Amino acid sequence: MPMLHGCAFPGCSTFTLSTYCVEHELLVRAVKESERAQAADLLEVDADAALAADAALTADATLTAAASDPAAP
Repeated sequence: MPMLHGCAFPGCSTFTLSTYCVEHELLVRAVKESERAQAADLLEVDADAALAADAALTADATLTAAASDPAAP
């Protein structure tokens, strides 16, 4: 069984021991990392939106309670 085989990247004719040659391995890793970063950013945006909505509801409840309290100046 041969140890070397062609890079799995389409159109690349470099022989390698791993799935991709060094050049394409770095490219594939960069793409995967950017996809992970985008997913993390989306989760962070969703969490920020939930916190903002929570703060808005809390502020609205506080204002409503203050407006209905006759002892408030």
